[in-house]
Amino acid sequence: MTGGLLHRVWRLKTTGGTFALKQLNAALLQKPGVQHAYRLSEHIASAMAERGIPAVAALAHGAGDVIYELDDMTLLVYRWIDGSVLPAESVTLEQVRQIGTLLARMHALHLQVSEVRPFEWTHFEDEDWDILTFQASDLNLPWANQVRSVLPRLLEWTRAYEEAGTLLSQHMLVSHAHCDPSNVVWSDPATPWLIDWEAAGLVNPTMELVGAALTWSGLLTGQAGEERFSALLAAYCGAGGRIEGSGQSAIHACMGTWLGWLLFNMRRSLGESVTSEDEQLIGVRETTSTLTTLRTLATQAASWAALVDACH
Repeated sequence: MTGGLLHRVWRLKTTGGTFALKQLNAALLQKPGVQHAYRLSEHIASAMAERGIPAVAALAHGAGDVIYELDDMTLLVYRWIDGSVLPAESVTLEQVRQIGTLLARMHALHLQVSEVRPFEWTHFEDEDWDILTFQASDLNLPWANQVRSVLPRLLEWTRAYEEAGTLLSQHMLVSHAHCDPSNVVWSDPATPWLIDWEAAGLVNPTMELVGAALTWSGLLTGQAGEERFSALLAAYCGAGGRIEGSGQSAIHACMGTWLGWLLFNMRRSLGESVTSEDEQLIGVRETTSTLTTLRTLATQAASWAALVDACH
C-alpha cells in the first residue's frame, strides 16, 4: 500500500480474512528499546479500544506478542478496515467535529498505563542545524540553502518550544499524540477508525488538540482554514474537553514536533537511518515540505493562539 513515510504497509488477503501488515523500518529498529516502545503503544491502543474508542490495535500471535518476526522482516498485523483515508480538504465540517469529540473522549479517560515512559521534551542542539546544512551544501541537496536562510528562525523556534515545554509538561495524559487525517480511516462518513498508535504515550492534551486542529484544518496543504480549526476546538470543548495552558504555548509546542520531523528528515536526506535510496528521497521531499509548514505556523501563530484562548 502507498502512503507510508517511515514503514511499508502490505495488504494481505487470506482465507481467514484480510489484514494490514506494517513492515517496520529496519533502520529505526536498530535503536535501543524500539520494539518495547511498539509493544507499549499497541497496548495503549488496545486499552483505548476496550474503553469504547474506535482504535485499531495490532493483533497478537500465539505467544501473546504483537511483534512478528519473519525472515529479515519485523511486522505488526492489523485487521483490515475497509474505508478511506481522506485528505484534509475532503473532510466535512461534521467530520472535523467528530475528531474534536473523539479527542475529548480519549482525554476524559485519563488512561493509566504503568509502563508508560515519562515524556521527554526534545532538546535541539544549535550546532546540529549548522552542521547538517553544511553537509547538505557539500552534497548539493536542494534544501540546503532554504534551511540555511532560516537558521536564525530555527533557533528562535527552538527556544519557544523549550519554554512551552516547561509550562505544558505540568499537565500530561496518555493519548494517541498524532491524530491527523492520515491516521484516520473512515469506513463511512460518520465512522472514524483511529490507526497508527506509534506515537502514543504521555502528551499535553492541549498540545495534541491544537496539533490535530491544525492538520485537520489543512495546515499541510498550506491553506489552513479558521472555520475548521475553530470547529474542532468547539467540538472538543463542547464534549467536556478542557484547555490547559495558553494557546501560544500549545502552538510553540506543536512547532517543536515539526522541528523534530525536520531534523529527522534532514539526517535521512544525508543517508542516516535509511536502508534504501527511496527513503533518502522521501527525506529530501519531507525536509522541504516541513520547512514550509513551520513557516506557515510561525506566520499565523498569533491568530491561531487567540482562537485557542477563546475556547477557555
